Order: sequence, then structure tokens, then C-alpha cells
Amino acid sequence: MKPARQTETWIIAANRDQERHLTLSDGRQLAYTDLGDPAGYPLVFGHGMPGSRLEGHFFHGRAMSHGFRILTPDRPGIDKSAFRSRRTLLDYPDDIGQLMDALGLDRFCHIGWSSGSSRTLACGYALGSRMDLGICLSGYTHFAEYEGAHPLLAATRWPGPMLARHSKLLFRVVAGIVTRLSRHYPGLYLRQAKQLISDEDQYILSTCSSDGLFKQDQLACLNSGGRAIATDLLTELEDWQFRLKEVHIPIWIYQGGKDPFIPVDYANHLASHLRDADLTLMPDAGHLYPLTETFQDILFTRLRQHLQPSGNLHAPENRGNVG
Repeated sequence: MKPARQTETWIIAANRDQERHLTLSDGRQLAYTDLGDPAGYPLVFGHGMPGSRLEGHFFHGRAMSHGFRILTPDRPGIDKSAFRSRRTLLDYPDDIGQLMDALGLDRFCHIGWSSGSSRTLACGYALGSRMDLGICLSGYTHFAEYEGAHPLLAATRWPGPMLARHSKLLFRVVAGIVTRLSRHYPGLYLRQAKQLISDEDQYILSTCSSDGLFKQDQLACLNSGGRAIATDLLTELEDWQFRLKEVHIPIWIYQGGKDPFIPVDYANHLASHLRDADLTLMPDAGHLYPLTETFQDILFTRLRQHLQPSGNLHAPENRGNVG
């Protein structure tokens, strides 16, 4: 049965050139978008895979309305950020720490969607003293701590974790082939993606694809090449070099019950192994719910209520529709 059509308003930043570049301590260039309320509380957004800094545009309108600033970096090798080989998951928070220092920001929250969620947890471990909260939206758990993972890994429609466990070389080869085909035949890639997802997600995808931003975001990543994508994915599929119990900040976990890529058991595993976790299960949601205005309003309202006692928030201005 098809879901009832939602009345979502997609508010995309009118100026898609709101991009910045930072030269990191090792000379690499880090590209990121700086969106939402420029005077708002900073939220670092970890994009999915495939994905890029352009995903920040999906949150621009609601972030502006709620008084949040959205900083979305391309990870190393993705689109406009320079590649870095032989890296681990814990190299990510080092880049984020340098970004926060460069912008003069003492406190922040990190929100990660899908592959970005492991980066939330890495920041929570390495930068916890500067973070008020971490938020994981349909993300992986730490497979090194995940007993009996093989059946569940095999049951998902994303074979990456199983391939990585079997052979890193095979994983890189497959990632390269899939990436090459997807970038040369983007229409086929999008059609195949639509066949994998729930009815609800299909509607969300058709809505957010209307202005071409979703396709642009996907291609920005796919055009980075198989080496960059495989390296990025392997940093979260290998051992993270820390354990979940060592993340000391509060972590909010959101998970859709109809997500074909991320099983609910991943979220349950995270919730049971983190020291301070809050799990929200959404039985009818798939994988794309973070792109909807409805979910963003719920999340940002809750986030403001959580952060209000800290005194770090300013009252958002009533700007109406942002375009």
C-alpha cells in the first residue's frame, strides 16, 4: 500500500555557493558548506555515503528557522576535500577539531546520517569535552563489538560489511566497479536505488529529487572515484580503535523500522553498549526520513530544549519561509 502523500516543503538555500575551504595542518584542503543561521548554535553534519557537503542544503531552511548553523564537510577524497590514504575513523575528529578552531567555535553537536553516524561516535570519543550531544540517524554499529553479526550483515541490501570482512581487496574492487557504473549511468543508479527502498522513502526521494539537488549530491560523491569511496567506507567497517562504552557524552539514536540498509538491531546494539544512549525507533520510517521537514522540526525542537539550559542558544528570528 502506498503511503499517504505528505505536505513537505523543501526549502533549499537559494545560493548554493555558500561553500568554504580550510587548509588543514597537513596541507590538505577541507571543503564544507556553512548553512542555516550564521549566528546559530553550530551543528556539524556528517553526510551519508554516497553523499557530500551538499546534504547541508537539505537542512538549511529548518535549521535557519530553529536557530542552528549547519556545517557539512566533505570527508577526505570526497568531491572537493583532498584525499588522505591510510586513515582511520579517529582521523575524522581531528579534522573537525581543526575546523571548529578555525571558526572560533568552542561547543558543538555532531549529527551523522548513515555512514556519518560512525563519525558522530568518533567525535563523541575524541572531542567529547567540546560536544554537548551526538546524534546518530540510521547508522552502523561497531562491528568489532558486534557478536553474531554475519547473519544480519548478509540480510541487508547493502553487502559492503560482508565484503569488507571477507576481503578488503575485493571490497575495493567491487566499490570501484559500482562507482564507475553509477557515475556513467546515473539514471540507472537512481532507478536501482528507488527499487531498494520503502514506499515512504520512494515518495521522499521523488520529492527531494525535484530540483536536482539529490542527484547533484550523489554525483558529487560518485565522481570522486572508487578509491575515495572505498577508503571512506572502510574506516567505519574496520575496528574503530575505541569501544562504544568509551563515548561519554549523550547520544541520541534514531532508527526506521523499514530501513533496508540498516537493521534495527544495529540501533539496539548501539543503545545497549553506549554509556548514555537514547533510542527512538520509528516503525514506519525507512532510511530517508532525515530529509523531511517534519522530522527536522521534531529533531531541532527537541535539540533546542536539550541545549537551552546551557545558555549557548540565542532565540531564532521569525524569518518565515527561507529561500
